[in-house]
Parts: sequence; structure tokens; C-alpha cells
Amino acid sequence: MPRKQPEDEGLPDWFATFADMMTLLMTFFVLLFSMSTMDPVKIADLAAAMEGNRTTSGQRDQVKIKTQSQIKREVNEAIEKMQADYARVTSSPKGTTITIDSRFAFEVGSAVLKSAIFPFLDSIIPIMSDRGNHYPIAVEGHTDNLAPTGAIAEKYPTNWELSGARAANVVRYFISKGVPSGRLRAVGFADQVPFGTTWYEFRLGVTEGMVKAKNSTTELQAANRRVEITFLQVG
Repeated sequence: MPRKQPEDEGLPDWFATFADMMTLLMTFFVLLFSMSTMDPVKIADLAAAMEGNRTTSGQRDQVKIKTQSQIKREVNEAIEKMQADYARVTSSPKGTTITIDSRFAFEVGSAVLKSAIFPFLDSIIPIMSDRGNHYPIAVEGHTDNLAPTGAIAEKYPTNWELSGARAANVVRYFISKGVPSGRLRAVGFADQVPFGTTWYEFRLGVTEGMVKAKNSTTELQAANRRVEITFLQVG
């Protein structure tokens, strides 16, 4: 009589419970990841840190690439040293932005730089010209929603011309001080990006209702009249 083969008992009973628990844990962590907000600036900082040192073409020395966090720290130090209470620095997915109250940079209805702003602009030029700072630099002009009137309207018919001229004059000043022109760009936004607009709101599109609401008081209008210098995370 042939010998009876032992029956295959299969996986132990506890394995089904274990597999269910692992599936639930994986689902839980996927849910957490989907609810989290990615910070592109921090991701870029991590990438720059991992890249480490980069050899400059044609030279033997190595240049340490600076992160957005390092640039923000250096700008804050410059602001504190100059006691420039008219300037502030912020970070966003767009990059590191220096916001300058235009009342300290321009006369009302004018695109000519005030001489009082030159020392502060000079203080950030070394940061802009540092070989480790490889980020493109955008200079943006912003206005309130009041259209130019009187004699100034003959030169700047709308806020688009005025904001663009202000940005261009800041760029021209930087170039005159030796900042490579290829890294700079001048952009005029008129009243279309009010102060406090987030990067995500800008990407989705600022509505006329938002512009009107953010210019509803003289204080808000004053905050909107500004110049912003951004070390762009994405060119």
C-alpha cells in the first residue's frame, strides 16, 4: 500500500492577519503623503546639498553652490546691518524674494530711483554676484490700482509702463555695478499681483475682484506699491 503524502497545510493562520495589517499601514502612509505639502525650496536645498561642490569650467578651484536658505540668511543679515525696515525677505516655491517698499525707492508717479535706496541695493550686490549663487534674478515692479494721471500719464499711460520702468531702472543700476546682465530680468506686473498674493494664487490667476479687494484702503494701496527682487528657484 503506497505511503500517504502529508497534506500541505499552507501558510499559518497568523499570516493573513499580518498581511492585512501591512496593507492597512501602507494605505495609511500613502494617505499621509497625499495630504502633505511639498516645499520646492527645501527640495531644491536638499538637491543642492547633495550635489555638493561643482568644478567651474576652465578653473581648478571648486565653487560651493548656495542653497535658497543660505541666500535668505545672507539677505536677512544685510537687512539687519542696514537697518532697512522698508525691506523684508520671504521664501516661496518661486524662490527667495526681497520686497522693498517703493516709497523708499521712488517718488510718487516716478520711475527714477531715489539716492537713499542705493546703499541697500549696494549691500545685496555681493550676494547677487557670488559665484556660488547660480539663481536667475527677477526684478519686479508692482503698483496699486490707481491709474497714472496728469503729466505723469503722458510718459506712463498705464501702470504697466510705470511698473516696467521701475523694474528696468533697478536692473540698470545693478548692471552698472557689475552684476552680470544675463542673470537679470525686469518684469512689470502693474496692479495684477497685489501684496500678499501667494505663489499658488498667482499660478491659478488673480481676478479683478481680488485686485479690488486688496486695494480697498490707502494702507493696502501703499503696500502694493513695491519692488521685489527674487532669486528664482525655477528660471
